[in-house]
Amino acid sequence: MKNKSNQRLNNKLLAGLTILFVFILLASAGKLIAPYAKNYIEFEAWLKPSGTHLLGTDSYGQDVFSQLIYGTQTSVWVGILAGAMTTVIGVLVGLIAGYYRRWVSDALMFLVDLLLILPIMALMIILASFLPSMGLSSIILVIGLLSWLYMARSIRSQTLSERQRGYVEAAKVAGMSNFTIMVKEILPNLLPIIAANFVSVTTQAVLAEAGLSFLGIGDPRNVSWGTILALAHTNNAIMYDAWWWIIPPGLAIALFCFGFVLLGNGILERFRSKRGAQQQFT
Repeated sequence: MKNKSNQRLNNKLLAGLTILFVFILLASAGKLIAPYAKNYIEFEAWLKPSGTHLLGTDSYGQDVFSQLIYGTQTSVWVGILAGAMTTVIGVLVGLIAGYYRRWVSDALMFLVDLLLILPIMALMIILASFLPSMGLSSIILVIGLLSWLYMARSIRSQTLSERQRGYVEAAKVAGMSNFTIMVKEILPNLLPIIAANFVSVTTQAVLAEAGLSFLGIGDPRNVSWGTILALAHTNNAIMYDAWWWIIPPGLAIALFCFGFVLLGNGILERFRSKRGAQQQFT
């Protein structure tokens, strides 16, 4: 039974990593894979998928497959970079709140609870309106600054648990500073939880970028999965039965997020099984 359980975990991790590797490869080598330039609009509009245009053309005469590849570059890197920024903020706030407790924890968690009451997408739109321009860096900044709340709560909860363990007391007796204890003693034990949360916030970042792009918030010169769907909606792709303009970017978003879900579940289950084995051994 244990071997079968480990095999399931390995299959989840392998499947998730494989999906993400394919998307990262497409994002890294987009210019080499895309058959046409990003803004090439010399083709006939509304062409159906064929050997020349694998996913047909849109109402502007652009090759949809090329747009999808260039959109992968934007969506994947925005998701990963915004997820990394979110992770740094969430870990920092959660670790400090969980370790120091008392008024420090109360103040930080009050801020978190206050922001959680407000609709995040509305906050992103408001914050975006104050920025001078909405390029990729601005999109990453907006998503990263407002997506760390649940991660901070998760890290704080785990830090509170780790703080009660014997190795923390031993570190205090040895004369370690609070900063050293947090970074060298507690943080390494949080890595599986951090990794699983990074998976979650990156998925949320991809969806947030798609949502903001669909609402027209962003740099119109950049192509993303969200902007492809927004243009398809604006140009009534459904009325023209242009499924090739709608389904592929939607599937790309779903598959990319599914890859992260598989990876996150695999990491969490592996951590829980290892933690359970350690507790059983002790």
